[in-house]
Amino acid sequence: MENKNWLVGLIALVIIVTVSIIGFSKLGNKNSAINDNRAVSGVVSESFFATDAKVMLFYSDQCSWCNKQKEVLARLAVEGYRVKPMDVGADQSLWEAYKINGTPTFVAENGDRLEGYQTDDKLKPWLDAHGSKQPAEQVNN
Repeated sequence: MENKNWLVGLIALVIIVTVSIIGFSKLGNKNSAINDNRAVSGVVSESFFATDAKVMLFYSDQCSWCNKQKEVLARLAVEGYRVKPMDVGADQSLWEAYKINGTPTFVAENGDRLEGYQTDDKLKPWLDAHGSKQPAEQVNN
C-alpha cells in the first residue's frame, strides 16, 4: 500500500510541475506580445529623436507623461519633426545643468521652454517656431 501512495504522490508532483511550467510559459508569451504591440503602435519608437535637433526633450522613461508625450512625437515624426533626447533618468546631472523643474520639458536653442505634456496642436507650432522640422531628404534617411 505504501508503494501505491508513493507512486500517486510522484504522479501528482509531476502534474503540478508540468502545469506550472506551461503557465509560466504562457505568461512570458503574453508579456512579449504586449511589448511587440507597443513597438508596432509607435509608443516605443524613437523615430522622433535626432542628436542634431534644435529642440531638446528632457524626459524619463519612468515618467507616464513623458511616455504619452512620446506618442505625440511619434505622430509628428512622420511629418519630419525631431527632438534631441535628454534622458534625465539616465543622467541626473541634466536636472541642475539645464534647470529642469519637471518632465517632459522642451528647450529650444535660444532658451525658450515648453514645460509639461503638450498636445499635437500646441506642440507642432512651437516646434515650427524653433526649427525642429528636418528637411524631407533627412526625414527619409
